[in-house]
Amino acid sequence: MKGLGARIQTMVDLYPVVDSIADIGCDHGYTAIALFEAGKAEKLFTCDIGKEPLEMAKKNVRFRGLEDKISCRLGNGLEALEKGECKHLLLSGMGGMLMIQILEKRIEEFETILLSPQSDYEKLRRFLYPYMELVEDCYVKEKNKFYRILLAKKRRNSDREKNTLDTGAKVLELKATNSDAERISMNIGGKESEIERTTLDSFEISKVEWEFGWLPLAKKDPVLKELLEDEERHLEEMLLKNPQKVIAEKLERVKEGLGYFG
Repeated sequence: MKGLGARIQTMVDLYPVVDSIADIGCDHGYTAIALFEAGKAEKLFTCDIGKEPLEMAKKNVRFRGLEDKISCRLGNGLEALEKGECKHLLLSGMGGMLMIQILEKRIEEFETILLSPQSDYEKLRRFLYPYMELVEDCYVKEKNKFYRILLAKKRRNSDREKNTLDTGAKVLELKATNSDAERISMNIGGKESEIERTTLDSFEISKVEWEFGWLPLAKKDPVLKELLEDEERHLEEMLLKNPQKVIAEKLERVKEGLGYFG
Protein backbone atom coordinates (compact mmCIF):
# COMPACT_ATOMS: atom_id res chain seq x y z
CA MET A 1 0.00 0.00 0.00
CA LYS A 2 1.58 3.27 -1.13
CA GLY A 3 1.75 6.51 0.83
CA LEU A 4 1.84 5.03 4.34
CA GLY A 5 3.38 7.21 7.01
CA ALA A 6 6.43 6.08 8.94
CA ARG A 7 4.39 4.94 11.96
CA ILE A 8 1.99 2.65 10.08
CA GLN A 9 4.77 1.37 7.81
CA THR A 10 6.88 0.44 10.83
CA MET A 11 3.94 -1.38 12.44
CA VAL A 12 3.38 -3.34 9.24
CA ASP A 13 7.08 -4.16 8.89
CA LEU A 14 7.38 -5.36 12.50
CA TYR A 15 4.30 -7.57 12.55
CA PRO A 16 5.18 -11.25 12.06
CA VAL A 17 3.28 -13.43 9.59
CA VAL A 18 0.28 -14.99 11.37
CA ASP A 19 -3.09 -16.43 10.41
CA SER A 20 -5.25 -13.47 11.47
CA ILE A 21 -4.90 -10.02 13.07
CA ALA A 22 -7.47 -7.81 14.82
CA ASP A 23 -6.90 -4.05 14.61
CA ILE A 24 -8.64 -2.56 17.66
CA GLY A 25 -9.45 1.12 17.18
CA CYS A 26 -8.95 0.75 13.44
CA ASP A 27 -9.97 4.30 12.46
CA HIS A 28 -9.77 4.43 8.62
CA GLY A 29 -8.71 0.80 8.18
CA TYR A 30 -5.47 1.60 6.35
CA THR A 31 -3.32 -0.42 8.73
CA ALA A 32 -5.37 -3.59 8.28
CA ILE A 33 -5.33 -3.14 4.50
CA ALA A 34 -1.56 -2.63 4.55
CA LEU A 35 -1.05 -5.71 6.73
CA PHE A 36 -3.03 -7.85 4.29
CA GLU A 37 -1.26 -6.46 1.23
CA ALA A 38 2.10 -7.09 2.92
CA GLY A 39 1.17 -10.74 3.40
CA LYS A 40 1.11 -10.56 7.19
CA ALA A 41 -2.27 -12.33 7.55
CA GLU A 42 -4.95 -13.91 5.38
CA LYS A 43 -7.79 -12.75 7.62
CA LEU A 44 -8.13 -9.40 9.40
CA PHE A 45 -10.65 -7.76 11.71
CA THR A 46 -11.02 -3.99 11.87
CA CYS A 47 -12.86 -2.98 15.04
CA ASP A 48 -13.86 0.45 16.28
CA ILE A 49 -16.27 1.93 18.81
CA GLY A 50 -17.13 4.81 16.46
CA LYS A 51 -19.64 4.36 13.65
CA GLU A 52 -18.10 7.06 11.42
CA PRO A 53 -14.52 5.72 11.42
CA LEU A 54 -15.82 2.19 10.91
CA GLU A 55 -17.86 3.32 7.89
CA MET A 56 -14.69 4.90 6.48
CA ALA A 57 -12.85 1.62 7.05
CA LYS A 58 -15.64 -0.31 5.28
CA LYS A 59 -15.45 2.11 2.35
CA ASN A 60 -11.68 1.66 2.03
CA VAL A 61 -11.98 -2.13 2.29
CA ARG A 62 -14.70 -2.22 -0.41
CA PHE A 63 -12.65 0.05 -2.68
CA ARG A 64 -9.86 -2.55 -2.67
CA GLY A 65 -12.21 -5.50 -3.02
CA LEU A 66 -11.17 -7.05 0.28
CA GLU A 67 -14.57 -7.63 1.91
CA ASP A 68 -13.90 -11.39 2.11
CA LYS A 69 -10.50 -10.81 3.75
CA ILE A 70 -11.17 -7.93 6.16
CA SER A 71 -14.16 -8.00 8.50
CA CYS A 72 -15.26 -4.58 9.83
CA ARG A 73 -16.96 -4.70 13.21
CA LEU A 74 -18.50 -2.14 15.54
CA GLY A 75 -17.67 -2.63 19.19
CA ASN A 76 -16.01 -1.30 22.33
CA GLY A 77 -12.49 -2.67 22.70
CA LEU A 78 -12.46 -6.45 22.38
CA GLU A 79 -16.24 -6.80 22.51
CA ALA A 80 -16.34 -7.18 18.72
CA LEU A 81 -14.21 -10.36 18.96
CA GLU A 82 -15.45 -13.72 20.19
CA LYS A 83 -13.13 -15.55 22.59
CA GLY A 84 -10.61 -17.56 20.59
CA GLU A 85 -11.59 -15.98 17.29
CA CYS A 86 -8.25 -14.22 16.83
CA LYS A 87 -4.98 -14.57 18.75
CA HIS A 88 -3.09 -11.60 17.34
CA LEU A 89 -3.86 -7.94 18.07
CA LEU A 90 -2.85 -4.45 17.05
CA LEU A 91 -3.71 -1.40 19.15
CA SER A 92 -2.68 2.13 18.18
CA GLY A 93 -3.79 5.73 18.39
CA MET A 94 -4.89 5.62 22.05
CA GLY A 95 -3.42 6.14 25.49
CA GLY A 96 -1.61 3.42 27.38
CA MET A 97 -4.20 3.31 30.17
CA LEU A 98 -7.01 2.72 27.67
CA MET A 99 -4.96 -0.11 26.16
CA ILE A 100 -4.61 -1.64 29.63
CA GLN A 101 -8.37 -1.36 30.22
CA ILE A 102 -9.04 -3.07 26.88
CA LEU A 103 -6.57 -5.90 27.53
CA GLU A 104 -6.72 -6.52 31.28
CA LYS A 105 -9.52 -9.11 31.31
CA ARG A 106 -8.55 -10.99 28.13
CA ILE A 107 -4.82 -10.56 27.58
CA GLU A 108 -4.09 -14.27 28.15
CA GLU A 109 -6.08 -15.14 25.00
CA PHE A 110 -3.50 -13.54 22.71
CA GLU A 111 -0.18 -14.72 21.31
CA THR A 112 0.99 -11.47 19.69
CA ILE A 113 0.16 -7.83 20.46
CA LEU A 114 1.60 -4.82 18.66
CA LEU A 115 0.98 -1.51 20.43
CA SER A 116 1.61 2.14 19.60
CA PRO A 117 0.56 4.02 22.75
CA GLN A 118 0.23 7.79 23.06
CA SER A 119 0.82 8.02 26.82
CA ASP A 120 1.48 6.08 30.05
CA TYR A 121 4.38 4.14 28.53
CA GLU A 122 5.84 3.00 31.85
CA LYS A 123 2.49 1.74 33.13
CA LEU A 124 1.85 -0.14 29.90
CA ARG A 125 5.25 -1.88 29.96
CA ARG A 126 4.68 -2.87 33.61
CA PHE A 127 1.22 -4.22 32.80
CA LEU A 128 2.46 -6.30 29.87
CA TYR A 129 5.51 -7.72 31.64
CA PRO A 130 3.97 -10.67 33.55
CA TYR A 131 2.06 -11.83 30.46
CA MET A 132 4.06 -10.83 27.41
CA GLU A 133 7.72 -10.56 26.40
CA LEU A 134 8.71 -7.41 24.53
CA VAL A 135 10.63 -8.59 21.47
CA GLU A 136 10.65 -5.21 19.69
CA ASP A 137 10.47 -1.73 21.19
CA CYS A 138 11.34 1.19 18.95
CA TYR A 139 10.75 4.87 18.23
CA VAL A 140 9.57 6.50 15.01
CA LYS A 141 9.45 10.17 14.05
CA GLU A 142 6.81 11.37 11.62
CA LYS A 143 5.99 15.03 10.88
CA ASN A 144 7.91 16.20 13.98
CA LYS A 145 6.00 13.82 16.26
CA PHE A 146 7.53 10.86 18.08
CA TYR A 147 5.79 7.49 18.32
CA ARG A 148 6.53 4.38 20.37
CA ILE A 149 5.92 0.96 18.83
CA LEU A 150 6.06 -2.21 20.94
CA LEU A 151 5.76 -5.80 19.75
CA ALA A 152 4.94 -8.29 22.51
CA LYS A 153 4.66 -12.07 22.41
CA LYS A 154 3.05 -14.35 24.97
CA ARG A 155 5.40 -15.69 27.60
CA ARG A 156 6.09 -19.38 27.92
CA ASN A 157 4.71 -21.06 31.06
CA SER A 158 8.19 -21.26 32.60
CA ASP A 159 8.61 -17.51 32.16
CA ARG A 160 5.18 -16.84 33.65
CA GLU A 161 6.15 -18.74 36.80
CA LYS A 162 9.18 -16.48 37.23
CA ASN A 163 7.18 -13.29 36.62
CA THR A 164 4.20 -13.48 38.94
CA LEU A 165 1.61 -10.74 39.09
CA ASP A 166 2.83 -9.30 42.37
CA THR A 167 6.17 -8.25 40.82
CA GLY A 168 4.55 -5.15 39.33
CA ALA A 169 3.76 -3.68 42.75
CA LYS A 170 7.22 -4.50 44.09
CA VAL A 171 9.03 -3.03 41.09
CA LEU A 172 7.28 0.30 41.65
CA GLU A 173 9.65 0.78 44.58
CA LEU A 174 12.79 0.40 42.48
CA LYS A 175 15.04 3.38 41.82
CA ALA A 176 17.36 3.63 38.82
CA THR A 177 21.08 3.37 39.60
CA ASN A 178 24.22 3.44 37.48
CA SER A 179 25.01 -0.15 38.45
CA ASP A 180 21.55 -1.26 37.24
CA ALA A 181 22.07 0.50 33.92
CA GLU A 182 25.50 -1.04 33.44
CA ARG A 183 24.27 -4.53 34.25
CA ILE A 184 21.40 -4.36 31.78
CA SER A 185 23.63 -2.92 29.07
CA MET A 186 26.20 -5.67 29.59
CA ASN A 187 23.58 -8.39 29.42
CA ILE A 188 21.78 -7.28 26.26
CA GLY A 189 23.60 -4.42 24.61
CA GLY A 190 24.88 -5.21 21.14
CA LYS A 191 23.57 -8.80 21.15
CA GLU A 192 20.30 -8.65 19.25
CA SER A 193 19.94 -12.45 18.98
CA GLU A 194 20.15 -12.74 22.74
CA ILE A 195 17.68 -9.91 23.34
CA GLU A 196 14.86 -12.02 21.94
CA ARG A 197 15.81 -15.10 23.96
CA THR A 198 16.46 -13.45 27.30
CA THR A 199 13.70 -12.71 29.81
CA LEU A 200 14.89 -10.00 32.16
CA ASP A 201 14.15 -10.28 35.85
CA SER A 202 11.73 -7.42 36.56
CA PHE A 203 13.79 -6.45 39.62
CA GLU A 204 16.74 -5.66 37.34
CA ILE A 205 14.76 -3.14 35.28
CA SER A 206 15.26 0.46 36.38
CA LYS A 207 12.60 3.16 36.31
CA VAL A 208 14.16 4.84 33.30
CA GLU A 209 14.07 1.52 31.43
CA TRP A 210 10.40 1.03 32.29
CA GLU A 211 9.71 4.52 30.95
CA PHE A 212 11.77 4.54 27.75
CA GLY A 213 12.28 0.81 27.14
CA TRP A 214 15.29 -1.37 27.92
CA LEU A 215 15.58 -2.56 24.31
CA PRO A 216 15.84 0.87 22.61
CA LEU A 217 18.14 2.13 25.38
CA ALA A 218 20.45 -0.88 24.97
CA LYS A 219 20.41 -0.51 21.16
CA LYS A 220 20.98 3.26 21.45
CA ASP A 221 17.97 3.99 19.27
CA PRO A 222 18.81 7.29 17.48
CA VAL A 223 15.17 8.41 17.40
CA LEU A 224 14.88 7.88 21.15
CA LYS A 225 18.03 9.95 21.61
CA GLU A 226 16.49 12.78 19.58
CA LEU A 227 13.30 12.58 21.65
CA LEU A 228 15.26 12.72 24.91
CA GLU A 229 17.31 15.68 23.73
CA ASP A 230 14.12 17.54 22.79
CA GLU A 231 12.58 16.67 26.16
CA GLU A 232 15.72 17.82 27.97
CA ARG A 233 15.61 21.26 26.32
CA HIS A 234 11.88 21.62 26.93
CA LEU A 235 12.05 20.59 30.59
CA GLU A 236 15.04 22.85 31.29
CA GLU A 237 13.06 25.80 29.91
CA MET A 238 10.04 24.84 32.01
CA LEU A 239 12.16 24.47 35.13
CA LEU A 240 13.57 27.98 34.75
CA LYS A 241 10.05 29.43 34.57
CA ASN A 242 8.44 27.14 37.10
CA PRO A 243 10.86 25.34 39.46
CA GLN A 244 8.57 22.51 40.56
CA LYS A 245 9.75 19.18 41.94
CA VAL A 246 7.78 17.14 39.40
CA ILE A 247 9.48 18.93 36.50
CA ALA A 248 12.91 18.45 38.09
CA GLU A 249 12.21 14.72 38.53
CA LYS A 250 11.16 14.34 34.89
CA LEU A 251 14.31 16.15 33.79
CA GLU A 252 16.46 13.88 35.97
CA ARG A 253 14.92 10.79 34.35
CA VAL A 254 15.47 12.19 30.85
CA LYS A 255 19.12 12.94 31.65
CA GLU A 256 19.53 9.42 32.98
CA GLY A 257 18.10 8.10 29.72
CA LEU A 258 20.60 10.19 27.74
CA GLY A 259 23.36 8.64 29.84
CA TYR A 260 22.82 5.37 27.97
CA PHE A 261 24.04 7.01 24.79
CA GLY A 262 27.47 7.87 26.18
